[in-house]
Amino acid sequence: MTNEIIKALVLDKSIRLYFTDNTKVLQEIMKLSKIKDKACYLALAKAVSIMSLLSVTLKTTQRISAVITVTNKKHKIYADTDADGNVRGYVNQALLEEHQQQDSVQSLKEFIGPNASIRMMKGFEMNQFTGITDMPYQNIDDDFAYYFKQSEQTNTIIQTNIEFDNNHGLAKSYGIYAQVLPGTKEGSLEYIREQFEAENLAPMLLGMNDAEIEKELNHHFHNSKVMERKSIQFACHCSKEMFYGFLFSLSDEELQKATESNTSVDTKCHICGRQYVFSPSEIKILLQTR
Repeated sequence: MTNEIIKALVLDKSIRLYFTDNTKVLQEIMKLSKIKDKACYLALAKAVSIMSLLSVTLKTTQRISAVITVTNKKHKIYADTDADGNVRGYVNQALLEEHQQQDSVQSLKEFIGPNASIRMMKGFEMNQFTGITDMPYQNIDDDFAYYFKQSEQTNTIIQTNIEFDNNHGLAKSYGIYAQVLPGTKEGSLEYIREQFEAENLAPMLLGMNDAEIEKELNHHFHNSKVMERKSIQFACHCSKEMFYGFLFSLSDEELQKATESNTSVDTKCHICGRQYVFSPSEIKILLQTR
């Protein structure tokens, strides 16, 4: 069930529970990131894993985006998803340049630092809500849960597990998301956390079919029901039109030189690696419209 999210209701259907094995989609995204530093790599992987889980909370054409600004305000992590399960994530150029090659001994907590923040944007294209909170836990999982508590007044548990192979690449990734519904008994969410941690439930459940999952959930959390599965996948929203801005940033002299030498201008999306080529005739048209 790799790259699928299982949606369930547990404990008298009072808590939404989502869990996923998103290994393949994270491997694809992390390979494109080209990040070498382990702390930076882990931070991006966790952010993308969380956003993949949040995709099932969206409806129709809704999107949700997160920007993590670590204590070094020049360094930012981006992750977003939509209601169709399209997810992506990347770091800004300043962060990539500093952490692309180095392999520091920083922990995740040290990498995030004491003055980091999460900014979330959710909604439809013309109607979005934006919220921002600090990151008191400096571990991303609990910081996102803290965001929901502060911004939406909703108690939430988020747990991601990232395992590395011998070459420090991503070997395995899974995550869980649990959120209370109105009328949930006090302490129910902590009971969910305790059971998942004590029994190592997530990997066990992710290897089962729906009937087996529901049986196991009812063994731990009475009156539980598996609702559905939803697929997730990497998708970049870049287009050739988006890169016209790059051409506009070039001087008339540079563009004129390209047309006179009959040379194309090549551009590349730093998120997905897709290349867009502007021919001399396209450059000439751009010059005429300036």
